[in-house]
Amino acid sequence: MTKSVAISQKDTALWQSYQDKKASNPMLFPTEGATALGISEFELLLAAPYSQYIGSDCKAVLKQFKDFGEVESIVRNDLAVHEKTAAYHNLKLGDKMGIALNVGGLDLRFFMGRWKHMLAVTDLSRDKPSYSIQFFNESGAAIDKVYLRDLSEEAISRWQAMIAEQAKTVSVDSIELEITDAPKNWQLKTLDDAAQSELEKSWLGMKDVHEFHGLLQKLKVDRASSYAQAPEGMTAQLETVAVEAMFEKARETKCPIMIFVGNSGLVQIQTGTVKTLKRMGDWFNILDKDHNNFTLHLKDQALAQVWCVKRPTVDGIVTCIEGFDDNGVSIFSVFGQRMEGNAELETWQKITAEMIEKFGIIQAEERQAVNA
Repeated sequence: MTKSVAISQKDTALWQSYQDKKASNPMLFPTEGATALGISEFELLLAAPYSQYIGSDCKAVLKQFKDFGEVESIVRNDLAVHEKTAAYHNLKLGDKMGIALNVGGLDLRFFMGRWKHMLAVTDLSRDKPSYSIQFFNESGAAIDKVYLRDLSEEAISRWQAMIAEQAKTVSVDSIELEITDAPKNWQLKTLDDAAQSELEKSWLGMKDVHEFHGLLQKLKVDRASSYAQAPEGMTAQLETVAVEAMFEKARETKCPIMIFVGNSGLVQIQTGTVKTLKRMGDWFNILDKDHNNFTLHLKDQALAQVWCVKRPTVDGIVTCIEGFDDNGVSIFSVFGQRMEGNAELETWQKITAEMIEKFGIIQAEERQAVNA
């Protein structure tokens, strides 16, 4: 099913409804505001008086970001917000996939089939003006929000010229958004004996972590279900508190890590050490703008599953810690920093082993049995 959305006129009533809700909850950001109103974030921001629809040629805009120096890219899903300020480098975009490879900078993996619509959002009502271009998928969910950080007159002028050029490509008064079904709560997909045998054989025979996605597709099984049925010793489910403990241990040991957060169209990766960790209510935060221009907001206490996962490669075992929401959607994953051709960091191996020892759910059940 699809829904027709007018782009040639503003829905002032909708925007006012959001402002009314925001008056009683100043922290109601557009993503949460759209959910509260039962619409997509694209529809809500389209109604904003300071937004402009600039078409669907997302590649054309992405290729121009390299001309603006450091920009801020904000990638989020339901439980995580990943914010990185850096320059666009080494961008390569195909019809289906894309990459911007810049370890420690803007390190991005694109799924271009989902990039459908763009809004230029220019908010001059604040003390510090805000200029962004925001990208959305076919159902109006946000993929990426890219903010101009060079606020010189010259940069702003070029940014606005880019927007004006893209606006010329728009020749319709309305667009169609796809209506998606509400996500279902995750349920374990149990493998039959043949599939279980194939999972174990292929898992233990992996030479590269990137082979894993193909294995899941072949077996038609989701990541969390595969972790629950993995070969012995390859996965361990952890208590949720392990997430904060893992980041604290990485800070304590100064272990460089890779933090992945993604959504339907983009995965953004931060590589480096972490310094400033702070909990604010339900959200665990890495506030490292002064350290490496990076911020993470993670609603860790809402995670439904956390796993420590080991996969074989030609360079040895590669370990990650990954969290899922109630629907079995991957929210984040963390690896030790590693260049292809090198073994995994010993410090990271010790951190993950400690998380399993302290927070492994099976171990916790065993301890309870001993104490009973």
